[in-house]
Amino acid sequence: MDQIVREMVEDFGPDRFAFFVYLGLTGIIIVSIVGFFLLSWSWITAIVLVFITFLVWRHLSLYSEHPRPQTGRRWITRRDPSTPNTAGLPAVYFLYILGSGGHTTEMLETIRRKFAPQTNLHRRYLVTTGDTDSLHRVAQLEALIRRCFPDARAGTMDAFRVPRARRVHQPLWTAPLTCLGTAIAAVNALTREPDARPSTRHGGQFKYPHVVLTNGPATGFIVCLVAHLLKLLYVVPPSRLKMVYVESWARSRRLSLTGRLFWWSGIADLFCVQHEELASRLGARAVFVGSVAERLAPPG
Repeated sequence: MDQIVREMVEDFGPDRFAFFVYLGLTGIIIVSIVGFFLLSWSWITAIVLVFITFLVWRHLSLYSEHPRPQTGRRWITRRDPSTPNTAGLPAVYFLYILGSGGHTTEMLETIRRKFAPQTNLHRRYLVTTGDTDSLHRVAQLEALIRRCFPDARAGTMDAFRVPRARRVHQPLWTAPLTCLGTAIAAVNALTREPDARPSTRHGGQFKYPHVVLTNGPATGFIVCLVAHLLKLLYVVPPSRLKMVYVESWARSRRLSLTGRLFWWSGIADLFCVQHEELASRLGARAVFVGSVAERLAPPG
């Protein structure tokens, strides 16, 4: 297991593609500042309105492409243990956001129960800085996968650290600064191709994750918001970074704060809840998937 931890830590490496994203954003900021001093207020107002209109149009376009709720039931629900057969695809790339504590427990149990061995699979884990517990639990899961599938069917994996969006009991007025740090680091995790799946061997099949799965807390929302912005600005194609939010099992009647942010922003392609009562309160947009992280009883 220590070897797996070392492999993951070694992969917390320098940025690649994200550098050009940062450079582009820096250029936009510089041009905006220069334009603020050189242009008249009428031009500034017109440019801002056009930009806001463009973002709203792109958001509505992406929202209209979200799958119907029934699409998500078959692969994630506890009542139907089947998973889609993706072995014939050129690439299957998941990004799992680990939120520490109970969030990590639910996420890793979901991965364990739904794992399908195949050579075209890559798993990326996103861990917050200082969360050594989640890192070691990922290593335990990966060690289990390698023991069960010592050949290439185990797929490949890596991990990235990002600053925590908001610590427990952190004052709200400081949260925007820490969220900004999370957002900046998230670009790297969302856009850097895996070292184990270079484009020289796989083309662009592993350039961006296909699915981003999170169950909170705030870090998951910030990372998904960055993913949504990358698609809004055409940096990432709309067929990638599909976001799935699974509300925590502890929430049976009301959504968590992160759940409310995902619900009202509409950035998640699938919004899943684990209690039927909560699903009935939310309506058709919510997908009732049952207790996806509940440990299965041993056979017999």
